[in-house]
Amino acid sequence: MVAVKREGGFALLELIIAMALASLLALWGASFWMQQAEDAAAQSSGVWLLTLKKAVDQMLVRQADTLVGIVQVEPAGSGYRDIWRPTIAELIAAGHLSKGFPNRPALGYEARVRVFPPEGACLTRGCKIEALVWAQPVTGQLRQANDTNRLGKLLTALEGQGASVHPFLPHRIKGGSIDRPNPPSADLAAFPVGTIAALSFYDSTQFAHFVRQFDLRDTVLKGKFEAAKGLTTPSDVVAGGVVSAGTRISAGEYLQVGALAAEGNACEASGLIGRGVDGNLLVCHQGRWQLSGASFGGVFLTHSWRSCHGDQHLMEVLPWQIDQVNMVNPKTGQCNCPAGFTPMLLSAWRFQGHESGEYRSFMCLR
Repeated sequence: MVAVKREGGFALLELIIAMALASLLALWGASFWMQQAEDAAAQSSGVWLLTLKKAVDQMLVRQADTLVGIVQVEPAGSGYRDIWRPTIAELIAAGHLSKGFPNRPALGYEARVRVFPPEGACLTRGCKIEALVWAQPVTGQLRQANDTNRLGKLLTALEGQGASVHPFLPHRIKGGSIDRPNPPSADLAAFPVGTIAALSFYDSTQFAHFVRQFDLRDTVLKGKFEAAKGLTTPSDVVAGGVVSAGTRISAGEYLQVGALAAEGNACEASGLIGRGVDGNLLVCHQGRWQLSGASFGGVFLTHSWRSCHGDQHLMEVLPWQIDQVNMVNPKTGQCNCPAGFTPMLLSAWRFQGHESGEYRSFMCLR
């Protein structure tokens, strides 16, 4: 009987030890799998932030002209409520992220983007545009966020492009390619420990010398400018030389002519427009400056058989002293009317007692 009791007691001890070992193994296994899940979530969150950073890279390239002030925002808007703080939903709508991209990473961190205003001669020489992308732990994640193992997994997934707020250095955002103070700008609050971040960057200097559509800058060209189909501007066109157009030139407001001309003086080519000293508009017609739109085209005399330029016979028959009498029309230099004018007979006469023939006077009217 005694031997049987000892054997039963020994078996119970073995069972207790086996159960204890099994419990330890179960706890170790559960802890292992929990760590594996934690590592997977950290890895996934790092990849998520890297994808967001690449989307912001694309956004900076597309919106660079607006961000540096070269062009204005289109009437329909840029697609961002605040272009300096784009959201994930806006990046998805702009096509920089896929439609199924989650709003938060696997760890449940809050993600934000801040585009910093560029500095320097952005309009003439270009400048650097930077944006910070970060994910910070929420209230329930603050304790786990201090885990250096988690931070290591997150930064590894960012492929060397990330930084973090480390528990040993809470006043810096530090990584392989980033070293910024925490907070990174005066308008931001300090990031909590465990925050991971990445820096997006775009250099606009390589395209600063190109003229854009809707460009707000004053553009200077030292060569000739040609437009195949037209030139439209709501403001001034200033040229130091000749402006030529294959078709008509139209203006929505006034056309101001600054060149001065004198009526009756010689001009270079028909079609030129000038301004008289009295403010009247003059046009070049048949080699002379004439009043634009005037209905009077000058006067002239004709003789029945003498030459138009034969002035001497008039001096012989006229009863008064005269140095010179001109029969020609001063607007044409001939005994005719300018183009577009019709001669109107004013009078016809002869001198009594002289065989001088008949004289006729004409006025040119439109």
